[in-house]
Amino acid sequence: MGDTVFDLKGFIEILNKSSSFDDLKLALETYKEDLHISKLVLKTAIDSCELVLNKNSLDVPSFSYSKNGYDYLFYKVNDNYEFTLDDANNIEALLRILAMEHQIVISEKKLVDSELYSHQANIYNVTGYIKKVCSMNPDYSKYNSYYINLKAFGLINRLFGPNEGDYAIKHYAKLLNDFANPDEAVGHLGGDNFVAFIKRFRHEEFVNLASKFTIKLKNKANELEEITLSGVIGYYEFENNQLVNERLISYPAMACQYARNNKKPIIKITKELIESVNSVKDIEKKFKYELNKGNFVIYYQPKFDIVTSKIFGVEALARWHKNGEIVSPGVFVPILEKNGEIIDLDLYVLETLCRDIRNYRSYGYKIVPASCNISRRDFEDPNLEDKIIRIINEYGILPGEIIIEVTETSNLEEKDRLAKFIEKMNKNGIYTSVDDFGTGYSTLSVLRDFKVNEIKIDRSFINRKIEDSDKIIIGSIINIANKLKIQVVFEGIETIEQAKFVLSLGCSRAQGFLYSKPLPKLEFEAKMQEIGTIYD
Repeated sequence: MGDTVFDLKGFIEILNKSSSFDDLKLALETYKEDLHISKLVLKTAIDSCELVLNKNSLDVPSFSYSKNGYDYLFYKVNDNYEFTLDDANNIEALLRILAMEHQIVISEKKLVDSELYSHQANIYNVTGYIKKVCSMNPDYSKYNSYYINLKAFGLINRLFGPNEGDYAIKHYAKLLNDFANPDEAVGHLGGDNFVAFIKRFRHEEFVNLASKFTIKLKNKANELEEITLSGVIGYYEFENNQLVNERLISYPAMACQYARNNKKPIIKITKELIESVNSVKDIEKKFKYELNKGNFVIYYQPKFDIVTSKIFGVEALARWHKNGEIVSPGVFVPILEKNGEIIDLDLYVLETLCRDIRNYRSYGYKIVPASCNISRRDFEDPNLEDKIIRIINEYGILPGEIIIEVTETSNLEEKDRLAKFIEKMNKNGIYTSVDDFGTGYSTLSVLRDFKVNEIKIDRSFINRKIEDSDKIIIGSIINIANKLKIQVVFEGIETIEQAKFVLSLGCSRAQGFLYSKPLPKLEFEAKMQEIGTIYD
């Protein structure tokens, strides 16, 4: 280094003040002439760590140092310069310092990567995915965003174990990642959920890839078994060149969930679907509040004797009074059944009905048998029977005044639960009825196995052209029920012809719009006074 001695201490001081590895350029520039450096190259995958100080360099390095698989190379400015021993020691120390600082940078980058990548799938996690899409700054109107769920993936983990499950996730992630171009992105949200941001003109190609893939996994006998996995896909088409985060993930996730619930392979999110989903969320959010506020009210639909046109019973039905409008149970009941809150509504209807019966009795009014529905989801509560019995006893309801309506099922486990429920109701003097009778696959076994007091034959038998086979089947059911002393009620009677047909088969009791729609409490009371009952 001629007459100049390299100030290694000064170099370290500058290095220690630097905020990043890139500031090594500044430190090396300061001592460039002292060191007679031509260039210094770090052979690494981290592009920002390549430092070039003099392009007129020689190809053969004068000194090198290796650390953790990286080579640190030092080039002198020309072949004529001879390094002294001090020069060599200083350069070796310099390379060691560079190596140390480089390893720090690598560690920092790995730390950053851990925040952006899914280690389970070896692709972007949700943070990295969003960052990648935002950094691309594309014309969003040319893209679709996707949310993919691997169908029944939990079964893979149970059958093959978590290690093979992870292998399947990595394999699927690689398929998606290999498909994506540099101006596209895919990500792993954890578990069996993935996201993608793909150009619209490649939609069909991407869907074909993402919707199904085959992989060989080792089963518990350590044998390879070929498995085909399906992806349920929800997607959103960007309508303009504007990124809103919910359109990137939330909208396609909403469509994917809808597809899963409705057993569809792929669903595109639309305004109508968004409104429908938001309506579901609104009902779920407001249900408990509205129930406690008394905004769910009971309507009464009378049951009629076809021969006398008098009332022989009534069914209590829930209606939601919301912002001055009446919300049909067809809107909120399926939602409450799905999330399990239907039991709160069913018990509310039962308690309201019991309270009304007690009040009618105290006023000296006539009491007709009143029924209310119990959902299949209610049977998931092991204490359902005790809750029903407690409510009925609390209001002093007499045997026969309340009928609990249940729905027949073909599921063996549900059937056993239903049988136990009916048996306990019988032991406590509470009547039971099977609603929608005839829609299951075990109709006759219901008559045999369930000791019910009533069956309500489903309207599907009469809201179509009546065939001779229908007459034989329905007539046989009515005949068997009569012999077993089970009361038969026909649902959905809307025309006089239907009423005559039902009567001709031996059933004299019906319910339907021909006679009365569900009525508010005061209107029902007025109708009772006007028409009278078969018990008068």
